[in-house]
Amino acid sequence: MYSYEIYIERVFIINLVLNILILILTAKTLKLSVTRIRILAGGILGALGYCIILLLPLTYRTKIAVGLIPISILMCVITFRTKGLRNVLRQTGYLFIYAFLIGAVMIFLQRQVPFAAKYSGGGWLIISLGYTVYAVLDYFLKIHRRHEENFFVDVSIPCLTEEINIIALVDTGNGLTEPVSKKPVAVLEEKVWEQLKPLMKPEKTKAIPYHNIGNAHGLMIGYELEEIYITKSGQRERYENIVVAVGPGGISQSGDYQMIINPKLINNLP
Repeated sequence: MYSYEIYIERVFIINLVLNILILILTAKTLKLSVTRIRILAGGILGALGYCIILLLPLTYRTKIAVGLIPISILMCVITFRTKGLRNVLRQTGYLFIYAFLIGAVMIFLQRQVPFAAKYSGGGWLIISLGYTVYAVLDYFLKIHRRHEENFFVDVSIPCLTEEINIIALVDTGNGLTEPVSKKPVAVLEEKVWEQLKPLMKPEKTKAIPYHNIGNAHGLMIGYELEEIYITKSGQRERYENIVVAVGPGGISQSGDYQMIINPKLINNLP
């Protein structure tokens, strides 16, 4: 018979830090907008759940089935607030993938690196190894996102008693910004701009200089909208004080989209 002493506070802190790192990686992979408070809440929930399950007199398989899986799903629901079972399961899947990758590399390092093997039980060493693996994964994610193709999102703009629903292209080639506030600018086609005119106030109108690859340059008329809603990966997010400018005629030859978004507008991940 062997007895083991578990320092539950150490287990909690280690799991909290690793949960936060895994949630951030999941959010970045799926391009989900999350706040630090929601990530912290999800991390705390996961760490508390793990500590409770660890103390229960159950077999390992039972703990996984009735404990860790439901807790991981609840972590995603609280952190990402996404509607739809399919989206939640997708997020949970990425959560498990990153947890497995970080855990596997940490175990490998602990077994192969003499220093890590000697102090493998140290909480700060485990956290440091976890963060190192996170940093490497985050680096490769950033490289992937730089080479990623442009994508489309659904945009809803409140206008008087209804919403104007359009499709927007998130264009990596759009670096247009408002010169005073330096806010990223989204370009609307003329037809949608005309629909928004009834709510426009003169004091929020702006002049936005632009130039393109062909060296053409000039001024575009801009306006600061109080709010818009962007839906991506099944998650609807509210964005405030968004600067839009009007483009001449239709901005898509095929008519597939009616807005071009500067990617800086939605790339507000931690």
